[in-house]
Amino acid sequence: MKTKLIRTAVLLLLAAVFLAVPVQAATIGGGTVTSYNVHLRTDMDAGNNYNILFDLPYGSFVLVEEIQNGWYKVVCNGNEGYVPSNQIRYTYAAEGKYTFDAATSGSGVNMRAGASTNMPVVKNIKNAGAGLTITGVCGDWLHVTDAEGTSGYVRCDLASYKKGQATATASAAQTPASPAPATATAAYSAPAATAYSAPAAVTAYSGVGANMAQTAQLYVGYRYTWGGMSPSTGFDCSGFVNYICKQYGISLHRVAQDIYTYDGAFISAADMQPGDILCFGYGPYSVGHVGMYIGNGQMVHASDSTTGVIYSNVSGYYSTNLVGVKRVA
Repeated sequence: MKTKLIRTAVLLLLAAVFLAVPVQAATIGGGTVTSYNVHLRTDMDAGNNYNILFDLPYGSFVLVEEIQNGWYKVVCNGNEGYVPSNQIRYTYAAEGKYTFDAATSGSGVNMRAGASTNMPVVKNIKNAGAGLTITGVCGDWLHVTDAEGTSGYVRCDLASYKKGQATATASAAQTPASPAPATATAAYSAPAATAYSAPAAVTAYSGVGANMAQTAQLYVGYRYTWGGMSPSTGFDCSGFVNYICKQYGISLHRVAQDIYTYDGAFISAADMQPGDILCFGYGPYSVGHVGMYIGNGQMVHASDSTTGVIYSNVSGYYSTNLVGVKRVA
């Protein structure tokens, strides 16, 4: 009886400890403010003037934690809040100035040469709370420089980069990070050292199509798998646009040719907008590839097994072989 009471007391104590520790959202990339008069808000209510924390200057760099209902949850210089997704240019990997210094969230934190646990350790930071300067982000890894000038990558859950974020004193585990938010839950599988290029500029659009284009960019870097239709398996070209559209309640045919023939409405290439599906081939009866237009002459698509999901300019080969544009939203 005594043993049972002790066991119960220990379980209750552990439960209290876990409930007292706040859950830290993982970063999923970085972003740059692309509009003027952008407000960082405490919630996703654009009509409330009392939820504004402060204004984000044009060109500001932010860490992106998640996307939901057309809003990005971001952290800017230690402050966490929400910004409409059409006011941020998101990229999986981004470099920028982040003035709120971070600290390690435990002892024995490994700084690595790239954004992957497979990359070599360049330094083991032994002291909890060691100072770090954030210079960029790659998915759920922060690009940092320590006080001695050593640069490398530290998983975001092993760093304190927000105001009020507790610094742990226990040894930090060096296991793979927890899954990202629901829109990007699977493990990132593209080569960690690969650099991805985002659009140079963003034209302001709104609506479901624009939101789909933003969501599509969350998966840049995921692997290509023939027949794949999810982050966990990888994507082929039509599986990728199917997956993005499905998140917004839009059903498409499975293969590229049928998407071109049956889904949505045909529009002129001169009138295409973010969220439109671009269909490529050698004619209306030989469509073999699709991608999602994101604006400013670029698309996101599951290209091939070498590159995975990437940004591409709709020019040259793609411009020549563009058979049609379908609007599904």
